[in-house]
Amino acid sequence: MKKRFLATVYFVCCIFLCVAARGNAVPMSVAVHSGQTMFDDNALRLLGSKMKALLSANGISSAGYCGIVLCPTVDVGGKQVIEGGMRNITVFDFQLSLTVVNVVTGNEFGTMTMPLRGEGYSERDACLAALRKINAADKRFAGFLEESNKRVEDYYTKNTSSLITSAQTKAKMEQYEDALALLLSYPSTLSGYDKVAAAAVKIYEQWQSNVCGQIMQKARTAYSTGDYDTAAEMLDEVDMQSSCAADAKKLADEIRKAVGKERAEELQLYKEQLRTAAEIEKQRIKSAENVAKAYYQNRSSYVYLVW
Repeated sequence: MKKRFLATVYFVCCIFLCVAARGNAVPMSVAVHSGQTMFDDNALRLLGSKMKALLSANGISSAGYCGIVLCPTVDVGGKQVIEGGMRNITVFDFQLSLTVVNVVTGNEFGTMTMPLRGEGYSERDACLAALRKINAADKRFAGFLEESNKRVEDYYTKNTSSLITSAQTKAKMEQYEDALALLLSYPSTLSGYDKVAAAAVKIYEQWQSNVCGQIMQKARTAYSTGDYDTAAEMLDEVDMQSSCAADAKKLADEIRKAVGKERAEELQLYKEQLRTAAEIEKQRIKSAENVAKAYYQNRSSYVYLVW
């Protein structure tokens, strides 16, 4: 009875440690290098689905747009033609390569390759057939992702201070988007994220002061054409501590008068001044993250698979 009890305790502890380890897993996006000709929309959707299933099977959340990506590539290694029937079938041998990389710095944290084979009447058909054979439960993927995750964690833990310094240097050069993208590539699951987020908020405030005039111009243009939804969205991007805060509040009041009380409530017009300090800080972090996400999304060298 005692042995059975100890065995049960041991089993429960193993489960707890496994869950705890997965809780520290670094979130990743799935992205491919742009310009891969064999990847049409169908292939990209299938590839994205397979990669996200792979991440999920290994306890890793699949983020929409972030700085750390799982980047798959597929190369044709050879082919042979099988004659028969009215059409010949071509068998293609592919090589699937997976790389975990930071899209901002180019740092690679792990790579692996494995062979795939697919049959079809064309290279694209064969590619789809090969991609369908990717098995998320394959232990080779588990080992690769576990090691890559560890390398990401080690890298950021050792380079937190230098990362912040580099971002601050970029901000001084008014490269605010680059700075925020660099900082917020830091995985939120790691212990140093709070320090990085605080630095990101300060840079976000500098960025706000630099661009809030442009945001206000867009808001005024939308207001003048009666597009109150867009105007309200623009105003929501204006930080209450920026130099444009007073103008934003004034325009919000004008929109309230134009649309009426109920409609103004629906639009959630510029309520920054009603939030607590903690809520404002949380909103700034979220806004800074949105700037970084837009930066990742607009990277010409990568196509994010976000379906």
